[in-house]
Amino acid sequence: MSKRVQSLLLLVFTALALCHVTELSAVSHASTLTITDALGRVVNLTRAPQRVVSLSPSITETLLALNLSNVIVGVDHYSYNDWFMNASGLFQSRNVTDVGGYWWSAISVEKILSLQPDLVLADAGAHRPLLNTFAEYNLTVVYLKGGSATSIEDVYSDIYTTGLIFNRTSEATKLINNIEDLLNEGKRLLSGHAGLSVLYVVGIYQGIWVAGKSTYFNDLMSRLGLRNAAESYGWRAVNIEDVAAWRPDVVIVASMGVTREDVEKSGLASLGAKIVYLNSTETDVLSRPSPLVALVPSVLYSALSEVIPPSTTTTTPQTATVTYTETKTETSTFTTTITIEKTAYQSSWVLALVVLSLVIAFAAGLLTGRRTKKG
Repeated sequence: MSKRVQSLLLLVFTALALCHVTELSAVSHASTLTITDALGRVVNLTRAPQRVVSLSPSITETLLALNLSNVIVGVDHYSYNDWFMNASGLFQSRNVTDVGGYWWSAISVEKILSLQPDLVLADAGAHRPLLNTFAEYNLTVVYLKGGSATSIEDVYSDIYTTGLIFNRTSEATKLINNIEDLLNEGKRLLSGHAGLSVLYVVGIYQGIWVAGKSTYFNDLMSRLGLRNAAESYGWRAVNIEDVAAWRPDVVIVASMGVTREDVEKSGLASLGAKIVYLNSTETDVLSRPSPLVALVPSVLYSALSEVIPPSTTTTTPQTATVTYTETKTETSTFTTTITIEKTAYQSSWVLALVVLSLVIAFAAGLLTGRRTKKG
């Protein structure tokens, strides 16, 4: 286990405020598990939950990566249509209920109540306004960072706390270690782009919405040897003069309703920076704090290499075979072998999961509208 992961797990257990994240800790007392969630609430669980509603794609993907799909009875709308691990097909086949969302105002509390869950996993950012409503209906709720995560450590904390709740701590630790290994390999993969200044644009409406400091994207850039061009803080709208002063090398445009015409009108196309347009699946990978983080280096490498050739220090891609096995029932399994082009990544079950998910997405026609570039 790397020193970084060891330090993280120590912080999870000791709940030190100095790590700049909301710590998630748990202590077992006899048959009761006591969780301190992302809002600082103490939640007591007397047994591992069997009927769970997940209200955030990031949380749902963590459940799936820990092989906990069997406990899910309801999910938010975006989770219900998620491509990760063929979630949408899985949920439809198991009659999992779409409870609306993702934001609190679009969640149907009535649908949640009809499912009689023994646990609701909510997002500390998107669902905080529902706290009193959940309490009124006596619902057991644990808030995780979910989509409001501001660092990779937040993602790890969510994974480990989920493992605690469901008695899957060994699987959670393995998942964290595998992701950490893949990020370290990813930094080596991106070494040919080291120091590149990247601006992430997620919307153009009454300004140019970018990912600034103190965001999940900012932490990703730092971890992978790149630089976030934005000097603003949080997710906020800035003007074209701000962007021009930051002088980004590359502008990555998320697939969130932003068109090429929007980019032209905003003035971004006239700054001289290279512009890359992501499709919806790549946007999910780059924006969603979940086990999808394992795919971030690959998405960034592909995007950046289209507009700026990497230096010769970057690892040469090589062909590898990844095998993924999923238990379908108690008595049957299926195995899929995929040959892919990959870089220095070591084969692992986490990589196998995300690769299979991407292949399924391709087959379903989700990966459409390849990116184009300007500048």
